[in-house]
Amino acid sequence: MKKDNYDIVIIGAGLAGVTCALTASRQSGLKIALVERETIGSNKSVPLTFADVTDENDLLDCIKGRYSSFAFHNYRGSKIEYVFSDHPLVVLDYQKACSKIFQNISRVENRFEYIIGYAKRIYSVGKDLCVPVSDERNLTAKIVIDCTGGNSTANDEEVIASRYFSHPFGAIFSGVQLIRDKIAYFLLPNNEFGNGGGWFYPLEDNRVSFGYATISNSITLDVAEVRRKFFRAVNEFEPYCHILKSAKLESIDRGIIPITYKKNLTRQNIMYVGDAAGMATNWTCMGVEPAIKYGKLAGMLSATAILQKDISVLNSLQIIWNRDNKNIYDAMNRYASTFWANGHYVWEWIINNDLAYLSPVKLLHRLRNNGHLIKKHQLFYRAIKYKYSKLMKSGPDKTREIIIQ
Repeated sequence: MKKDNYDIVIIGAGLAGVTCALTASRQSGLKIALVERETIGSNKSVPLTFADVTDENDLLDCIKGRYSSFAFHNYRGSKIEYVFSDHPLVVLDYQKACSKIFQNISRVENRFEYIIGYAKRIYSVGKDLCVPVSDERNLTAKIVIDCTGGNSTANDEEVIASRYFSHPFGAIFSGVQLIRDKIAYFLLPNNEFGNGGGWFYPLEDNRVSFGYATISNSITLDVAEVRRKFFRAVNEFEPYCHILKSAKLESIDRGIIPITYKKNLTRQNIMYVGDAAGMATNWTCMGVEPAIKYGKLAGMLSATAILQKDISVLNSLQIIWNRDNKNIYDAMNRYASTFWANGHYVWEWIINNDLAYLSPVKLLHRLRNNGHLIKKHQLFYRAIKYKYSKLMKSGPDKTREIIIQ
């Protein structure tokens, strides 16, 4: 088996991987390999992210949709819409964004190699690491960065045993006639379509992205069941089922997103970034911003560690992540089992007693970092108020359409 030596080996060519590779490549003299089993940005999804992320990373030409409104919609229940003064949310052409970042690597003077193949595992050989690849090569490196996403190659029990995984199943539909094209929807969880929630994002050229996700504590799931629930949503969730009735199903996308973050982002000279580390945000599993942000950080730290001959530099990834995210993610994880198991009536309560109290600015903060959560005293007060209002009413609760500007 052929043996190749590198300073840094990066596994996975999604947003985290290509961003990491570009940042590390900007340090002259380093030999870097990027390993990908399929193609650059092989995930063909169109994920929701923030407009400032695309602006700061020169990805404006990779935007497939811009939104001046965002709404939560409860199946057979209420809908709450937030109207913004600009377009703070966008949908990204994931594959195009990854390809654009990857192309920038070729403009940097470096000893960079792109390897098409499957990284089988990672193991130690003295002070270095070895990564056997499916093309019968053994890659040795001083540092390995795992950016593989849901299917980690690290043989790491903590990654595989991550408590919760999101299994999204969606599709792009073309030939769609929309009344409104500047509003993105998050479809609240339900057992009929998916306990992970869904989405409806109008795109350019009369296309939409529509899908639902199922949350499980297993990395494997019955794809046929997830698919069945998706098509049930296509046929039953109003008004989207009417909008999609005459549309053409153009492509299907499914994947795996760990949604419980990895406790140890560094292990000696291995680093975990993006979905491999479970960095997707709590509320709506938005992974673009953390993939780019911590991909850049991992690339910079790995290059610095090699040039300074000090592997302990890698520990800064853990320190910075903990400082910025640990308390927020821990708070969410404590209630994860209840959060994803909520039924229709609980989400209706959340709309009226939590989401209805958020301004558009606070909503963006909630989406980004789980901010503006209800305090205990607020929860108590609103619960009493809600119960009192129900007692004063006769008959079942009526669904509402709330607009917050």
